[in-house]
Amino acid sequence: TPLTAMQAMLEAIEDGVSTPEEYLPEISGQVQRLSQLVDNLFELATIDAAALSLEYDDVRVGELISSCVHGFEGQARAGGIELTTEVSDPEAVIRCAPDKIERVMMNLLTNALRHTPSDGAVAVSATGTGDQGILVRISDSGSGLADDEADQVFDRFFRGDSARDSSRGAGLGLAIAKGLVEAHGGEIRAENRPEGGASFSFTLPRAAA
Repeated sequence: TPLTAMQAMLEAIEDGVSTPEEYLPEISGQVQRLSQLVDNLFELATIDAAALSLEYDDVRVGELISSCVHGFEGQARAGGIELTTEVSDPEAVIRCAPDKIERVMMNLLTNALRHTPSDGAVAVSATGTGDQGILVRISDSGSGLADDEADQVFDRFFRGDSARDSSRGAGLGLAIAKGLVEAHGGEIRAENRPEGGASFSFTLPRAAA
């Protein structure tokens, strides 16, 4: 899509229909989109080849989530969305590659905020599980998932009725999130909330005592 858009704009400039100054900002934006697409495809290829480089560290779950959520507070305020966080045990330590889990959180939070209307809410929570793991959940009060989307929304390039991961970009964000979580030995899932909206959750292992 970025290449098609740029080709059309360049042809308009060559034909004298438009000036370079008119389309320069738009072409710059399309180049950025194309660069992001290439980066995402490269990351997926790395995940598929089991060549992902994970630099593990012991991280307090409260600090990790707080850092991720803080970066989205301005966007939430601008959209009139209530963004809340609840961590049952902030001092719990997880063993992970922090930059990769931050990428998962970024993809899920971006997705949740994008599909939550003004005056809606997005909630981030973290709780312990019975198998020495941590369950992180991001819930929103948006329109939710279509009946058949919960099992397909993590497929790359998937474009369902709700366009959960394709209103912008190429529908790769959730596929990358799935690959990164599974590379940590965790699981990720999506489901509709009984009260409305969608919920995305994933598990991570605790650090060894």
